[in-house]
Amino acid sequence: MEMRAKQDIEIGDDITPPLLPLSFSLHDSFLSSHCSSCFSPLSFPPLPHHHGPLYCSAACSSSHSPISSSSAESFLPLTCPRSSDLRTALRLLLSLPSTCPHLHRFTNGLLTNYLKLTSSPDFAAQIRQGAIAMAAARKLRKGLSLDQGDDVLLEEAVLCLVVTNAVEVQDESGRSLGIAVYDPSFSWINHSCSPNACYRFIVSPPNATSFGEDSGSALRIVASISEENFGVCSCSEYDKGTEGYKYGPKIMVRSIKRIKKGEEVCVSYTDLLQPKSMHCVSFNFG
Repeated sequence: MEMRAKQDIEIGDDITPPLLPLSFSLHDSFLSSHCSSCFSPLSFPPLPHHHGPLYCSAACSSSHSPISSSSAESFLPLTCPRSSDLRTALRLLLSLPSTCPHLHRFTNGLLTNYLKLTSSPDFAAQIRQGAIAMAAARKLRKGLSLDQGDDVLLEEAVLCLVVTNAVEVQDESGRSLGIAVYDPSFSWINHSCSPNACYRFIVSPPNATSFGEDSGSALRIVASISEENFGVCSCSEYDKGTEGYKYGPKIMVRSIKRIKKGEEVCVSYTDLLQPKSMHCVSFNFG
């Protein structure tokens, strides 16, 4: 899959409107200092040893807390590794059917990379461990326990989807606050060593307009699906986020070169503003 320009695009033009995530979660280290809904810093001092969601406003709480409580994330063990991945996956599960005809390949229009990721024994074990923790949490919320023979394929596939598609949400200083998964309007944009676009995050409280944010921007790219993937998924198959999300870290894509109509839009593998030495680290260990 790839995204191509619907029209000629000049340098510095917005390619997408601000896009809300399908699912997202703060990293553990920011749960006590940032709003779990919009990722904005909280106005009160950090609460030590706090693991649950906190909110900057009633609007963020009413939008996010029902999803957080319904996802069963509060039943995850506190010692779970990569817990932001698990929380994001659990929240995403709320918008998905209990079964999916293309579970290993696409869910909500997004590639899971299930077969590729689970082909590595070490990584497959991590995915399995995370999926079991997710399934157990969902059972516990219903007052049940997970049996050894219970199927956790859905949890495995959605966790693979998160690992494949999630991006690190950064604030203005470059700190990674958490992760977010966006719909194919962003997630189908491929990476390139010679990108013609970049992306940035909009982290702000409800009803606040960030510098450069234009909610009236149009989506100026369209999906292009190769023959091998044709019929497996179409853009109409994915949901526009988990129902109920009104806030969250938004993302916008902007051109850094002139892009001709029909040309593929690509972003960098790494943050273009990083020093060259950091680019090398990203390529070697990313």
